[in-house]
Amino acid sequence: MMKYYESHKNRQQARIKLTSSQWYDGKEQQSVCLSTIGTLQHRTEDDSWVVTYDESVATGMDGTRTSLSLYPDGQITLARTGEIEMQLSFNKGDQRLEQFETPFGLIRLSLLTHEAKGSLSDLGGNIELGYAMAVDNRHAISTKLYLEIEAEIS
Repeated sequence: MMKYYESHKNRQQARIKLTSSQWYDGKEQQSVCLSTIGTLQHRTEDDSWVVTYDESVATGMDGTRTSLSLYPDGQITLARTGEIEMQLSFNKGDQRLEQFETPFGLIRLSLLTHEAKGSLSDLGGNIELGYAMAVDNRHAISTKLYLEIEAEIS
C-alpha cells in the first residue's frame, strides 16, 4: 500500500539529471538522458528522502509523476502516479514475483534487483538502481537508472 505524506515542510526545488539505459535480449537500447526540475524532501516520519519529478515525452511517460524514496536501510521505492500507476520496491539482491490485475488479465512480473543505492542530503546527492524485469517469465528487460540531484538553495 502506498503511503502519502501531506507535509510540504522540508520540500525544496531541485535540479535532476536522469540517465536511463535498458537492455533487451542482450542488446542495449537507446539511452535516455534528461534534465528536469523536481523536488527533494526529507520525511522525518520514516527518515527517508524523496525525489519527485514529472515524466516527459522523452521518457514515454508524459502525464506521469515519479517519486523515488530512499530509506535508511538502503531500500528504494519507485512510485508512479497519473497516466501510469505503479509502485515497486528495490533491495539489492532481492528477487520477487508480483501479480497485477489489468483490464487484459493477470500479469506476473518477476523483478531481480542488481543495484539499489543512494546518498541524499539537503544539498542533493544521487540514486542508482539496476534491475531486471520479466513479464510472465518472458521478455526480460534490464534497466540501469541513475539520478543526480542538486537542491536549489535560496
